[in-house]
Amino acid sequence: MKNLFILKILLLWFSSISPAQNLSKCIQKLNSKTDLTTKSFERVLQLSGNRTVYEFAITSKRECIHCERGIVYYDANCNTVAYFMNTRGPSGFVADGYTVADFGKSGFHNIRYGEKQEPIAACITKIITNSDSLKKAGVKKIVQVRIKEKILYGFEHQVDPKLVNCKDCAKAFVYYNGACTPEVTFRLGGIAGIKAEKGYTMSNYANRRILKILWNAN
Repeated sequence: MKNLFILKILLLWFSSISPAQNLSKCIQKLNSKTDLTTKSFERVLQLSGNRTVYEFAITSKRECIHCERGIVYYDANCNTVAYFMNTRGPSGFVADGYTVADFGKSGFHNIRYGEKQEPIAACITKIITNSDSLKKAGVKKIVQVRIKEKILYGFEHQVDPKLVNCKDCAKAFVYYNGACTPEVTFRLGGIAGIKAEKGYTMSNYANRRILKILWNAN
């Protein structure tokens, strides 16, 4: 009887920690804490259409009246898909492809809806399906961006350990078009600062908009 009781306790303990253990590094890194505000993972939600989102609670000390308080949801690639805050009155956000009802927040006031998502190039979708090859190539993230009103795709690579502390080494960022051919290369760092090509400028890079994280190695 005693052994059975201990077994039940162990099963309850493992069931309580298993969701956190199964979280990707990307999601785990979203946990944060400052002197005033804490953001912590709460649970995994399965939505209709085989969609998985991750719920985080944001709490703050009472004396900080401007600090965030509420709930935020991320998808598997750490894109923010919704949040519902009550900092100084209710305010919320729901990304394209989701509804307030998905999160059980029907009736929540002051909701802002995300802009319509841009379609993903077929060749990029095909590349994403081969995650093992991407990891072997040192790719850590694929992002969809808008530069000069064009939809482009960036492949962010792991930093070469030999170059981590090299202040004079320039880093190259290549962005591909919808045909998966290089559109522009920006070189950052070193003596040159930021260099561009093919009619692109430094300000184009500085003003780029990351629309969505399409793939994340973690």
